[in-house]
Amino acid sequence: MQLILSLRYEVFFLMVGRKALPFAERCIHSILGQQGRHSFDWLYVDDASKYSRIERDQLLLLMEGKVLFLSHRHYQLGAIHQGMKKLQDPYSIVCLVDGDDYLLGDALMYVAKAYENPAIALTYGNVLLDFRPYQDPMFQYFSDKQTVNTKYSASAWSSGAFRQEGFRCFHLRTFRKWLWDLIDPKDFLRPDGTPIRASGDSAFIYPMLELLADPKHVAFIDTPLYVYRLHAGNVHNHDKKSQTEDLDYIRFKLPAYPPMDRLKLRRHLNHRR
Repeated sequence: MQLILSLRYEVFFLMVGRKALPFAERCIHSILGQQGRHSFDWLYVDDASKYSRIERDQLLLLMEGKVLFLSHRHYQLGAIHQGMKKLQDPYSIVCLVDGDDYLLGDALMYVAKAYENPAIALTYGNVLLDFRPYQDPMFQYFSDKQTVNTKYSASAWSSGAFRQEGFRCFHLRTFRKWLWDLIDPKDFLRPDGTPIRASGDSAFIYPMLELLADPKHVAFIDTPLYVYRLHAGNVHNHDKKSQTEDLDYIRFKLPAYPPMDRLKLRRHLNHRR
């Protein structure tokens, strides 16, 4: 039984990238190719890429004009935040896709199925790795990725100690927009006021888990939905130090969010258009 999401703003794809245009094209086509069964809106946030005029026009054509060109670098989290400001409906399902990755063809079907359950406000997983070239196993990439694409333990849910247990919520990440609105944007910055750069996904996922505070509101989708492209431009290849330091700051220095008021949560979950 497949749920068809017929409301145009029920699903909102937010793509963020600053890579070569062929990466963006592959990402965009993988999403727009699912329009036959699902209706959704989308926005591509270009994080100050040095595109030529011709490339910018190509991207605008692909996206039917729905591109937010940022004039200076915001990095992943800051760029997502700029894009989220364009989405007004707090009950939209937001799907985040990195501009150098792409979706598998039935990804949105599984997301829609998860949201058939009205208690769900957040989904994550599952991802495949795209080796380029395939002969290079990139073993160093996996040294700190042993827990991704797995469920949090019962003890993490009972104690709220998601940050101590580690990061599990890998791609594809989706959530109701009102969850994002509950996060203080100051938590998207380092102590010196500069943007968190390489572990930005942790800066919003941990607060969302802490706010929901109950596994019945989070769906882990075990079926692969997303292809993560490994290439020379990946942050773990050129700025691993920043990635490690930002993640440590988010996990061990930023305070956890208290669970949101259960009455307010029920009102959000019971909202009907």
